[in-house]
Amino acid sequence: MKLRAIVCCLLIIMTWLAIAPAYAQDRAEVSSCPGQPKIPVTFTADCSHVKDAATRQLCGPFLENQACKVFPAYRKITGIHLEEKCLSIRYNIYEKENWPFANLMGEGGLAGKCEISLMTDYSLKVRSKIGPYDLHELLHEYQSVLGPFSTEHPFFDMTQTEAAREIGDVEGSDAYLRKVKDEVKQSGDALAQQKVPSGKECAMAQLYIEGTLYTADARIVPAFYRELGPLPAKRTLVELQVRENRMLYIVSSEKAKPFLMEHGCAPF
Repeated sequence: MKLRAIVCCLLIIMTWLAIAPAYAQDRAEVSSCPGQPKIPVTFTADCSHVKDAATRQLCGPFLENQACKVFPAYRKITGIHLEEKCLSIRYNIYEKENWPFANLMGEGGLAGKCEISLMTDYSLKVRSKIGPYDLHELLHEYQSVLGPFSTEHPFFDMTQTEAAREIGDVEGSDAYLRKVKDEVKQSGDALAQQKVPSGKECAMAQLYIEGTLYTADARIVPAFYRELGPLPAKRTLVELQVRENRMLYIVSSEKAKPFLMEHGCAPF
């Protein structure tokens, strides 16, 4: 009986080790989540550039939130299978003082080719009910599976609003929703007053339509992704806009077309 008990205990420990995230003080890896099967994308983080020891200890909790909460939330909302492009996502975390991309675009984060770099202010130091996490850069990776798009952040804030709600950060979701409503008002006012920068009118009209559709019915976000047609062969700015406008036409029950055409969008 003692031998059987010992064997059972060893099996339990080995099983736990197999699904538990691997954490070190400055590096972390997550390929499975508690109570879930193995996830199709492995997440790793290099936090060795973070000098503050207390902040560096948040490397593991941050990565677990990305893999076990943010990743499945975006999968559910967008219907995108990130593993079609990325079998692994690597995070590189820096402090503001040693951020290596000061001369590039991006205020505190960069994403591309399945690798994400973030300042601690936008990752390990994020405070929320569920602990540190990031929505912005991982959404770039998700959208790259379907992209490119005609703008850098198509339906971004509304997708992040729903993702924050899905992972249990109510305060974060409310903050994103306020931003969406502000964007709707600002874009609507700019279009009505004809105060739109040259060449930006169609993009502003798209933003306004996306926001008004979403604030009328938050359940509409998945349709933004599922109703996108295939990428055009030439992928010019106009062709990309046409692809997105056709989606908005479908999602709006054919009501968006006159408004988009009135505000400089190409015929579709």
